[in-house]
Parts: sequence; C-alpha cells; structure tokens
Amino acid sequence: MPIRIGTRSSNLAMWQARTVAAALHEAGIETEIVQFKSMGDRSLGGNLSSAVGQFIHLIDRKLNEGLVDIAVHSSKDVPTKTDDSIANLAYMERGVTSDLILFNRQKNEPSLYNILDNETSTSLSDLLNRIEHGSTFGTVSGRRQSLLLSRRPDLIPLSVRGHVETRIERLLEGRVDALVLAEAGIRRLRTTGVLDEHNEHLTACRISSEDWPTAPGQGTVCIHCKTDRFEELSNLRSILNHAQTEADVIRERSILDMSGGGCLYPAGIEARGEHLMVRIAPKNWRTTFCAGREYSIFSYNGTFQEFELQLPHDETPPETERVSGPKFISTLNSDRISTVLANQGIGMTNLSVLDLKPNLDAWPRNFLSQYTSKRQWPYLVLTSPFSARCAILAAESNPDIARIKWVAIGEGTARACFQRGVTVAICAKARNSKEFLDYISSNIDTNTKLFLPRSSVAPETFANELKHAGYDVLDWIGYDNQAKKVEPTPVSPDDVLLISSSSSAISWAENGLTTPNEIICMGSNTKNTILSLEHFKNCNVSVLEGPTTEYLTQWWNQNRRR
Repeated sequence: MPIRIGTRSSNLAMWQARTVAAALHEAGIETEIVQFKSMGDRSLGGNLSSAVGQFIHLIDRKLNEGLVDIAVHSSKDVPTKTDDSIANLAYMERGVTSDLILFNRQKNEPSLYNILDNETSTSLSDLLNRIEHGSTFGTVSGRRQSLLLSRRPDLIPLSVRGHVETRIERLLEGRVDALVLAEAGIRRLRTTGVLDEHNEHLTACRISSEDWPTAPGQGTVCIHCKTDRFEELSNLRSILNHAQTEADVIRERSILDMSGGGCLYPAGIEARGEHLMVRIAPKNWRTTFCAGREYSIFSYNGTFQEFELQLPHDETPPETERVSGPKFISTLNSDRISTVLANQGIGMTNLSVLDLKPNLDAWPRNFLSQYTSKRQWPYLVLTSPFSARCAILAAESNPDIARIKWVAIGEGTARACFQRGVTVAICAKARNSKEFLDYISSNIDTNTKLFLPRSSVAPETFANELKHAGYDVLDWIGYDNQAKKVEPTPVSPDDVLLISSSSSAISWAENGLTTPNEIICMGSNTKNTILSLEHFKNCNVSVLEGPTTEYLTQWWNQNRRR
C-alpha cells in the first residue's frame, strides 16, 4: 500500500507534501497525498495569533484516526507541546530562514525575483527608514508585530489572511502598505509559477537575522506520525530527516519552551550549529504598547553554550508626571493617548461620561454556513472604539463574528481592537463618516455584504449612505450608550475639551459640566450635535483632523505652547 501523506490544501502546503512525496519516490516508496482544510484555512478574522496550532490539529487528528500514515507541516506552526500520541518523525533539510518585507514596487527598484536571486540583507534600521509614518503592515505574528512596534509604535498592524497569493493580492490592491512573509514560502511558491505574474509589481527587503531572528522552526518541513508507529516508519525517517536541521530546530524549540511560550510567543530564536540569535519581547508587550509605553526586547547573539535566558519583564508603569497649566480633558478615555501626550509635556485628563452596554443578543449568529466561498463572507464595519470593544465581547461567544474580516474607521478603532487581541483586516485611516464611506466605496466591492453595529443613539445615516452606494448592509443596535452621572471636574478657561461622540456631548451637557472655551471633536456629526446644544453655545468648536495623537500634539504646539 502507498504511504498516505496528510496535508493542508493550500499551494504552499501542497508544495511541502509533494517535496516529501518526491523524496520517498526517489527511494522507491509509493505515496498518496490526502488533502484537508484546517480551521486556520477557514478563517479570515484577526484573532489567529491567539489560537495555537490552528494549521496542524486537524491533520494530526486524521493521523490518529488512521486516515493518513504521516502528516506534513511547517515546523513553525507546531506547538511546543503536542499530544503524546503524535511523534515527530523527521525534519527535512531547512530552507532559508529570513523574513521578507514586501512592498509595491516603485520605478528603478529591484523586482521580487531580483531580491530572491541575491543574498543581500537589510538592517532593521534601514528598513524602518523606508517605511512612512503611520503605515500599515500585514502580519498577525506576535513575533513580527512586537519587533516592529518596539521600534516604530506609529505603525498599524493589519490581519492579511488567506494563502500567500491572496495576501500578495491585498498588498497590490493597496489594502496594506507592507507585507511580512517568510522567504522560504515565497521561494517555494516561485517554483510553482504562481508568483510570476506579480514579480514585476513587487519589491522586497530581506531583514538581517541579527536584527530579526526567525520563528523557531521557520523554513523547515516536519513530518509527524503516530507515536506507536515511529519504529515501524523508521525507514522513512532515514530518507527524510536532515540531522543538522533537526538539531537546530530542537535547540530553538527548547529555548522557546524554556521561555514558557508556544509557537505564538513573541520570540525570534535562530540556531545555526553552535551559533544562536535570539530576540524576545515581554509576554505582556501588547498591553504595554497599547498603554503608550515602551517595552524592551531581550537580545542575544553568541554561542549556544554561553546562552543564558533572561526574559524581559514589563515593570509596573511609572506614575505619570502631572503637567501643570492648561490640559486636554478627554471623553475618549485612551490611556495610550494620555501617555504619549504626557511624554511630550502635554497634560490630558480622561473623564468617562458614558456607560457602554453591549447588546450581544442582537448580533447576528451562525450566518457563515449559508456561504459556499470565503469570498462571499461579510465584513464587520466598526465606526468607533466603542463598537470595537463590543465586537471583541461579541466574538468571545460568537465564532462567526470572530472569523470574518473587521474594518476599522481609523487608527483609534484599530488600536482598540489590537489592545484586546484582535488585529483588524482593514484600517481606512478616515477622520469622519464621509471619508470612511469614500474609502469603502473605493476599496471594497459592492458585492460584499457589510455588517454595521451602531449605538442606540446613532442615526441610520451612515448605513443608508452605504446602501445608497450599492452595498447590502445589515445594521443593528449593537450597544447602548448611556449617559452616567459624573461629578464636576476642575476646568480652566485655557483647557481644551476633546469630545469623542455625539453621545458624549449630550452626556456632558446633561451633567452640567463646566466647559472650556475650546472644543475639539471627532467627526462632523459630533460637531453638529455640540452646536445644537445650548450648553456649548459660547464655545469654539473644531473637528479633529488626522491621527489623534499627531493632530492633538500639533494643535497644542500651535495654540497652547508658551
């Protein structure tokens, strides 16, 4: 009987399976490739990085059920702890371990294949100098996100899901400014010809391993078998296993295990014989980042024998030094914005004037079964950080919401998702509903159904505008914004009130809170609400322009610096 090889059905996974089959055929062993779709292949959402082993569990389960004899995986996707019933039979000879950052090619830049045909690496510093402020980059990998954001907190990570070819299409469409991919996968796909049509439109930078060690096992194909068949299949191991690759990957995975992490841990660990390169972020790096604070990366470049693991720890956040004089008073309640501004000598007091009450029963459920293709799946449109928080809560008990693409109006909403563990698929970088509508109309096909949760006080205007633009829109009251009783807070005439929504403006007025002369608000609808309220009749009202922290800093430097 032929050896049955279990694999995922993507082009890259099939390349790996065919490589195993070819090696066995050369040794005179007949094979049969059996394809399956994993949960990782059946999701487009941005929470992949929180689910260990999505790409391997189904295939290994088929192995245990006796439907296949061996299972083929990318080693970097395999958790450090696997079921006792599964054994690693072999590691094939490792390919390149580097990551590539792909960009849309500009005039006179080398093509993607030009980059693949040389071995030139780019330092992380030089790479970051190329990326414009506020750019988006596509990856859900904790390692890649933590290494980039530790140096460039202005960047916005996006979830660009699907097969590698699909991700590249998203880059070419302009959905994302840069895309982080494993070079080994790109090289393997090149041999299939599927990238030929894109080569002239793409360029790339190969990141130096000293700055950017690989994920443990990256570039390596591993073969699993049932533990009780390990000896029986030892002849396959003698054909497939590469001793040095096995030794390197085992070392990498042992250090990852020492760190207490799994395949999703924010760690780059690369062994080359006796040489070792390591970069590890704090386990809670995301929380630290979203609070607007810096975090340190543990770095090591030396011999394996001399290596001592010193896990980085994020210390208790320091007390924010109070800034005397005028300040922002914000209903947005963003610790990140407050911290970033405080580091520039600009004070901000957060004052919550609303209670957010999720209406989770109203969110659609079990809707994906009606679609025959992921291309038909709806997008979840998020218009504010409040809607983002409710979407996170909904996704915890509503798997279909977690699996679809999330579209954020701007940076603040995208970061509200990121803080809670979800990387959105699209960030429109829009400042108001008009710009958001323009972005959606220009970048999302009208055949895509849109899900739009809104607050209990929000008008149906945006939903109707989307419908008028030709979209099939399902909108519902996803959460209640309820005014809450707020104690008076000291306000000076030179303070500046930042109002995040119409609901916040109404609550501020209902509480009779003192208002400074200057108000900056988010969106034209909020401005119209403020102007309609007698409470704000003597105030100067302007609309926030551009990313929040950058605009507030610029405004303050122009209007309040003395």
